[in-house]
Amino acid sequence: MANKKVKHIANMRDLGGISAADGKVIAFGRLVRGGHLHKIKTKDAIHLKEVMGVAHIIDLRSPSELDEKPDIVPEGVKYSYFPSLTNEQNPSINKKNRTSELKRIMKTEGGAMAYLSDIYRLLISQELSIESHRNVLLSLLEQEEGATYWHCTQGKDRTGVAAAVILMALGVSREDIIREYTNEKRSLIVRNGILTTLVGIVLFNHKAKTSLSVLMNAKRPCIEAAFEEMDRKYGDGERYIREALGITDEQIAKLRSMYLV
Repeated sequence: MANKKVKHIANMRDLGGISAADGKVIAFGRLVRGGHLHKIKTKDAIHLKEVMGVAHIIDLRSPSELDEKPDIVPEGVKYSYFPSLTNEQNPSINKKNRTSELKRIMKTEGGAMAYLSDIYRLLISQELSIESHRNVLLSLLEQEEGATYWHCTQGKDRTGVAAAVILMALGVSREDIIREYTNEKRSLIVRNGILTTLVGIVLFNHKAKTSLSVLMNAKRPCIEAAFEEMDRKYGDGERYIREALGITDEQIAKLRSMYLV
């Protein structure tokens, strides 16, 4: 399971093998993260379901992204929609306003990194995101068998914060969560590097290339901004899960019994 992948899905990876609570590790074939499923082919859908064992797909994207690139859901696989950002907050930048949004972000104080760090803080503190993360954890409690696959567009920001919340609930250390977040697939890094270079050429603007690189690649300061927001509002990650998300000690214990080996 650890080495299985689907060609047309960006940044896809199984969280199995990560050290968690009580000296245990996350089971393989249960928790998988990645990008949207709009481009998958029939054989990819079969692979996702039959080989990888995906039984539940959770879509974290904004409504406009669903309109532009709806998921292709394999027959018999459950699909849930738990958006964590509005259209206006969407860091993926939709097709109709991609260039104007990039130019706007370039002009913000602190540039793309400050802009994206603020998005990560929103992903922790606003009610829409809190509800999304709560629903993700509750869904995992219901998924007795098979893998749950959660995603946004590129499988980085909203997916990464949701992964961090799941990993916290399973007792993974903060440093290991950050390490997992920054572990983008080599193929995704190469693809993003090519795209950002092309944008720089088209716009004749090195700042545009740099800004897009920040928006498209996993940067440690962003996930750290999410943790800082947790600490500021709740004291630490455990209190965030219990107080903000309303997940009980009994539910945390059940999650760990289900997903750790």
